[in-house]
Amino acid sequence: MPQQPKVTRNVAAKSPDLVVLSREDAEFYEPGPNEICISISDPDAPPADVSPRFAAVLRLHFDDLNERNQQSDILFAADHARAIVEFVDVWQDADRLIVHCNMGVSRSPGVALGLCDAHGWATAALERSHPGWNRLVRSTMRHVATHNHGRSK
Repeated sequence: MPQQPKVTRNVAAKSPDLVVLSREDAEFYEPGPNEICISISDPDAPPADVSPRFAAVLRLHFDDLNERNQQSDILFAADHARAIVEFVDVWQDADRLIVHCNMGVSRSPGVALGLCDAHGWATAALERSHPGWNRLVRSTMRHVATHNHGRSK
């Protein structure tokens, strides 16, 4: 039985609630009518079987690493960050944003925190509830949002 998702409520105007989930919990999750999903999978894994009821789903594939260990590793990069920022901008009226990766402890919290940094949303609750967030993901998100998207923290 999946756990109840931890919802991070954002106080900024028109910001969605952020929910970070594991792949298993995301596959059981049934969204409301105005919810979107960022679905993160390992490069060699099939896409997660998330609900077709999401208003939109952005699917990304990259490894949960902070630096390349093998030639075949796919690290989170600026292209991933730009896709995420653009996706959220298109769906800025979404009520809730689900972000999931395999375990829900590193990549997805890194993305969620990077979005918070990019939009000026609160980060403290996410940082406390997900202390293992991926630092490469968050810093790349922050860099792209600041330098390529005209936003700052």
